[in-house]
Amino acid sequence: MDNRQREAAIGRSLLADLDAVREQRELSKEALALRAGLPSSMVRKLFTVPSNPTLDTVEALAKSLGLRLTFEPLQTAENINADADTLRTWLAHYGAPLYGASVANHVPEPEVVLAMALSLARQDPSVARALPVVFHVNRNLLNFVRLRALANERGQGRVLGFFLELTSRLSGEPSLARAARPLRPAKPRHNAIQFFAVRSKLERRIAEMRTPEVARRWDFRMNMDQDSFASMFQKALSQ
Repeated sequence: MDNRQREAAIGRSLLADLDAVREQRELSKEALALRAGLPSSMVRKLFTVPSNPTLDTVEALAKSLGLRLTFEPLQTAENINADADTLRTWLAHYGAPLYGASVANHVPEPEVVLAMALSLARQDPSVARALPVVFHVNRNLLNFVRLRALANERGQGRVLGFFLELTSRLSGEPSLARAARPLRPAKPRHNAIQFFAVRSKLERRIAEMRTPEVARRWDFRMNMDQDSFASMFQKALSQ
């Protein structure tokens, strides 16, 4: 990816996050444009057509939503270490229905925990089923630009996109699907990626039959259908 493409991707990510905040606050594009002192036609276009906005435009839109742009050091895998049990405990702190986890101390920020949990989710089906609950419970707290950066840094951008879109479908929350869009690869793969490790051709065939449609959209094959995710999601949120 060259610098121009990288700048465009950052612009799309920022606009997706601002649009999500706009919808959460039930502001029309016209009302937002009026607050920001920008032409309503320009604001409508920014949120509907892939765009690379200027920093001044992004800053004006953010300010009109009561937000400000800041730069801060990213927490990464290089300065935070956790084994699987500790990571499950951190996820439970943020609402994951992972029973038996002890009380967590000094829990990192949710974006860091979720980015670290993406690879564990491909090894532990119980973590995979729990992640949509965490994304939903914390949806209004998450900085999606930062979360995407941390996930991409760990090579888990496609996994994050899958979980965000899956959570959107389970919850009916469109802002999560919008947050996933910048992560979608430009071209689909010819061969699906096995989400969980398989030990035999039979397991592979079963996975092919059970793969949720949303997982296929992200080029994954998995031996876990959407009902498996939905049952934990509904149970966790009903408690």
